[in-house]
Amino acid sequence: MDCTRYAFISLGANLPGTAGHPLDTIKTAIEALRGFSAEPLLVSVPVESDPKDCPPGSPRYCNAVVGLLPDRYPNAMELLLDLQMLENRYGRQRTGLLNEARSLDLDILVFPGQTSATSTLMLPHPRAHERRFVLEPWITLVGEGFLLQGQPLGQWLSQCTDPPLLQLE
Repeated sequence: MDCTRYAFISLGANLPGTAGHPLDTIKTAIEALRGFSAEPLLVSVPVESDPKDCPPGSPRYCNAVVGLLPDRYPNAMELLLDLQMLENRYGRQRTGLLNEARSLDLDILVFPGQTSATSTLMLPHPRAHERRFVLEPWITLVGEGFLLQGQPLGQWLSQCTDPPLLQLE
């Protein structure tokens, strides 16, 4: 399988949303994302992580990574707009507080053949390589050798100092 043809999306939730518990939100959001892909999704097992760079007292996160074949999207910005609409359907509130708790957060990690450095969209995701809750699930889908910013994911993971994750079912 040529994983470079896929857009990879990280999912995170740490507040109840319209689907209920954050884990339920992740599972139902994955189902909704199936409609975004030209082929079956690549789906990681959900994990639980400590909040990273979040306001004090933020609840733990449920996270996952999916790969989708974005044939219906001419560019990453079009996909981002659909992802933001999905976040809104799940009760996402944007107050402007950096890294605030949320009912659903969908981030594009990479989009095939595209980079972006705008205030709206940074590709590849500028902090993906620093986050165990992204790296570990992503590696289960593409392997440690998948390149991000010119370095294999496995190498990024070996440098990551985040605490261990808890696998969820």
